[in-house]
Amino acid sequence: MIFNTIYDENLFRKKEKALKRYFKKSHKYLHFKLIPTLNKNNKKDGYYEVALPTSELFEKVYGKMVLKFYVKDDKAYFEDILPDGILTLCYEKSLPIYKGIPYYTTKDLKKIKIMEKLIWQILNMKKNTVKEF
Repeated sequence: MIFNTIYDENLFRKKEKALKRYFKKSHKYLHFKLIPTLNKNNKKDGYYEVALPTSELFEKVYGKMVLKFYVKDDKAYFEDILPDGILTLCYEKSLPIYKGIPYYTTKDLKKIKIMEKLIWQILNMKKNTVKEF
């Protein structure tokens, strides 16, 4: 399979650079696991979405990181990497990072802190619940 970005190459490259800078795990997965497996496997023509690995906290705040692409005539064409907003901002500006997650506004930072507390409380509740028979 030959990979081309056909939808909007400049925007896709910007998002890819943001992945490389802020989300190294997702970037490595994309280039070292996903693309080689797509080259080996012949997929049928159609649209596909692949979730890229991120932290649970990032998924709760911004949503899952997804690569959208389609296959046509045994060629894969990358379309987009979601979520749009945070990735384009990561490319345009040097964003501050809290607990490994970039944020743009104080509202985003509050979301990250609240979700971190909720996840921590849920984990503690699971540890403290002991079933007695």
